[in-house]
Amino acid sequence: MRTRLPSFFDKRCDMPCLEQIALPCVRVERCLDCRGRESARQIVNTDLQSAIRVLSACCIFCLLSLNAESREFNILDYGATADDESDDTLAIRECFEACHEAGGGVVVIPAGTYLVSRQASESPILELPSRTLIRGEGAASTLKFSERVNDTNFWRMLGASRRDCRDVVIRDLHLDGSNTYQSYEPGETPEQNHGIFLHRKDGVIENILVENCLVENFSGDCIGLSVGCRQITIRGVTLRNFVRQGIQMAGDPESRGYLVTECQDLAGEVRPGGSTIHVEHADGVQDVIITDNRCRHSILAGGVDGIIIRDNTISGRLVGNGNSNAIVSGNLVRGPDAAAAVIQLGFTDGLVLKDNVVLSPNPEATGIYVWGSSRYDPNPSRDVLIADNLVRVTGRGVFLNGVDGGTIAHNRIATADASQRVVLQRCEDVNVQGDPSPAE
Repeated sequence: MRTRLPSFFDKRCDMPCLEQIALPCVRVERCLDCRGRESARQIVNTDLQSAIRVLSACCIFCLLSLNAESREFNILDYGATADDESDDTLAIRECFEACHEAGGGVVVIPAGTYLVSRQASESPILELPSRTLIRGEGAASTLKFSERVNDTNFWRMLGASRRDCRDVVIRDLHLDGSNTYQSYEPGETPEQNHGIFLHRKDGVIENILVENCLVENFSGDCIGLSVGCRQITIRGVTLRNFVRQGIQMAGDPESRGYLVTECQDLAGEVRPGGSTIHVEHADGVQDVIITDNRCRHSILAGGVDGIIIRDNTISGRLVGNGNSNAIVSGNLVRGPDAAAAVIQLGFTDGLVLKDNVVLSPNPEATGIYVWGSSRYDPNPSRDVLIADNLVRVTGRGVFLNGVDGGTIAHNRIATADASQRVVLQRCEDVNVQGDPSPAE
């Protein structure tokens, strides 16, 4: 009997599930189970871990279902050979296709290094079959690009197929992009060579878990999410030596439910042109959680309706534009030695910025900068709460420029000039509580 992998948010499965994750501060969502019982749960700022536990429980349930009952497909049985110079692309493709024809299962990638290469198409080199667990043996199980990758572009190691892609787990693998570029060179670097790239313009990619993988040496992104993605979890992934972004998330108004948690980027030889985690021009993506990550570079996030950035350690900046219903809390952000704002958020509608530690060694750096109403866009930022943060900078502490409606309350701000602790420009209806009088 073919095993069906339950969707993380599938109303037909046998376990209770959330209709959708609630991210704004106060929003009531409905939980439905398969027997028609209804209940309501209010997820507020302090309940983020509850939402993550729901996602984790669903992922674990899926893994147990696959491990217990599904047929296994070992790439060695289809002609792949480890630790030699032979190209294993076609053998691994045949294994993936056999898994697809069987309706899903477990693809086993034993310890060893397996070479893969682009086969004259810009489609993913290895297309993920639905209802499948792709399982390695940790860092010893390596899928590696051939060295030809540095001479051409648009190599995507793992990605969605021409069919819809649902219910996939990728875990305990090492993906190596064989990059030789030491930094981003516009027009020269093959920046579309990615590790995992999920994009489906005319279909759906949903319920994907990437867990406990090492992804390194890519001249593009280690992991990229794009149009068509829903309910994607990236957990416990280690990144190293990426030229563009570590984890990049994009999409369209139908994209929703991204969770990036417990990830880290390691020191390497490559100087990236981008960020550890980047939500780029998301164009209406809903419900994104970025939590408990260690980032040696910045977090950039823009264009999301309902985003939580929480409990991350960031050696860089935290920057975003065009977000609504955003919570930024509990982060330790050590800004670079640059005359820029450590946390900078623009054109935001509904922002809670709370309980962060914000530091910079640069004498001209601003701690927290929220802005709006520019010559390119007349709309101000609205409904902003900045509270209970610890800010230690030499320049401006908290700087609001073009904000309509907000509260600055009970922050601890250390600046060289006391008059620069809170600075307001072009603001209306902004209240300052428990802080020094703002400079106008």
